[in-house]
Amino acid sequence: MTNIKKIILGVTGSIAACKAAELASQLTQKGLMVDVVMTDGAQRFVTPMTFSALTHRPVTTDLWSEDQSGRPTHIDLADAADLVLVAPATANVLAEMAHGLAGDALTAILLATAAPVLVAPAMNGKMWKHPATQANVELLKQRGVAFIGPDSGLLACGYEGPGRLSPVEEIVTEVVRRLGL
Repeated sequence: MTNIKKIILGVTGSIAACKAAELASQLTQKGLMVDVVMTDGAQRFVTPMTFSALTHRPVTTDLWSEDQSGRPTHIDLADAADLVLVAPATANVLAEMAHGLAGDALTAILLATAAPVLVAPAMNGKMWKHPATQANVELLKQRGVAFIGPDSGLLACGYEGPGRLSPVEEIVTEVVRRLGL
């Protein structure tokens, strides 16, 4: 029997969270077990039910939830992950990751996991270019976090430039490559 690869898809509060639904669907269709973890901000753009329907898995939205064993869900997910993908990743979550903050389920998982982490940023171009964001990105890269994107183009805010989420197909291809599938 084949060992099914487990991926955590962290979805943060960006308009690109809408694209994360397609990402979850494509990853599931590739035969991956996809556990979605949503920040409060992500839930303002897409509902947990969307991801649950696409992945056939429960969606984690709360740091304080526990599974039936009584263990914290975020620790179980962190331990079981073969890869953690944060897509979209906002400037805020990049800052929290860089500074070791764990105020929600996603950032707690990121702090607790030994799995490789892949980040697909999506934000306003000025936010992406800001020295604080760039310093956080460099610090995360030094710690072994991998990045895909962001792409450039017309942004939801009306500006044109860097900050677009990389195309879903490219992210899926990178995840599959990193998992050795």
